[in-house]
Amino acid sequence: MTARNWAGILILSGSIWSGLGAVVWSQSEFRVANEPVLTLRTPDAPSRLRLLEQRFQEILSQATSPQLQVSLETPSPDPPATPSADPQSQPTHILLNGLLLLEVTPADAEANSTPQPVDLARVWGDRLQTVLNQNQRQLFFALGLPQQLSWRGRFYNRADQAAVDLGRFVTDGSRIQDHIVYWEIPAGEDPFGFTYKPLLPDPPPERLFLLNRYRQFVPYELSS
Repeated sequence: MTARNWAGILILSGSIWSGLGAVVWSQSEFRVANEPVLTLRTPDAPSRLRLLEQRFQEILSQATSPQLQVSLETPSPDPPATPSADPQSQPTHILLNGLLLLEVTPADAEANSTPQPVDLARVWGDRLQTVLNQNQRQLFFALGLPQQLSWRGRFYNRADQAAVDLGRFVTDGSRIQDHIVYWEIPAGEDPFGFTYKPLLPDPPPERLFLLNRYRQFVPYELSS
């Protein structure tokens, strides 16, 4: 089993094998903020999980508010092949902010012992909405910011909380990965005594800061 953590999303994937060594089915678990949301249990689960991860990241990056909305959509069924044929079970789409996140198929329903895809989609959608509501801050705090910075031969790791802005953050306009770098005026020094264009200390300080999308200063601390 392998694990991968990306921007607050943890993906677990694995396979179940028969006694003859053939794959019976695969399962892939989708987590948000390290909380389980759903498990895909079909043979193509790993590839579907990668697509789910990609769509989730794209929707997050486009969101203008941390208030994410989950909804369901069931496409119109195709007409039966013959008038006497039984209606086919229809897939149901889980939408996030109105955009397709995952198609829940009849195979998903069968693998999860659920009568219809819409029933399973409702369970998964409700769970996703709950997790999103509980983890808005964690998901959006550092969205689009790197986990680690490399600056003048030093490495900095991103902290988990924004720094309090006391009016002591300055910059000379230097950028790392298209983000302007800030640092904090040392304690005891007059912030009004700095020149119009401050210069980054040499060697660089133990903490650097980038601005997130909510204009909060995100600390990056020097690696030990």
